[in-house]
Amino acid sequence: MKKIALLGLMAWSLSLCPAHAHDQEVPETEKETRINVKINGLALIGIVNPAVEFKVTDRGTVQLEGIGMFYPHGFPGTNKPITLGATFGEFRYYPREAFHGFYAGPSVGWGVYRLAKNLLPGYGDQHHNQYQVGHNMMFALSVGYTFCIGRHWSIEANWGTGYQNSRYEGFNNDGTRYVGLNGSGEWLPICKIGLFVGYRF
Repeated sequence: MKKIALLGLMAWSLSLCPAHAHDQEVPETEKETRINVKINGLALIGIVNPAVEFKVTDRGTVQLEGIGMFYPHGFPGTNKPITLGATFGEFRYYPREAFHGFYAGPSVGWGVYRLAKNLLPGYGDQHHNQYQVGHNMMFALSVGYTFCIGRHWSIEANWGTGYQNSRYEGFNNDGTRYVGLNGSGEWLPICKIGLFVGYRF
């Protein structure tokens, strides 16, 4: 009888403990990472390009990123000004698994700028002593590779090429306008590029 009473008392005391007291925490190494926060190494030369990548499927992610360049008196190695802000949304497919290895996918971006158009491929011999102010839309295909360093850190190489369509006004370097609202469209060998350092959690 004493043994039965003791077992009953133990069962009653355990019933008073909250359920979560019996749950074991998932080991850190088994927790799934769903977000990768990154910064482009081009920040070392003043090009600000943060990005956040979200896992949406086992092999698919969505990335949001912003780009800022501030060279009002000339891009390094040139006397051609470029000041711009842009944002991109991108879907990425990883054949292996999200955040690991090779990926590819489409992206779309929008930006505003004040720049010398002859910085762009194909315009090097045009628009001397002139600059343009406007906005553009970009449609690109991006490819890259993510190298994982441990559980959290990564290094990622990225390159995007595509088409951009812009609306702008043109000015001479003395500030006089040489053309009113105008437009152009070009295929760009580089829409965005970078070597990112990321932290996944």
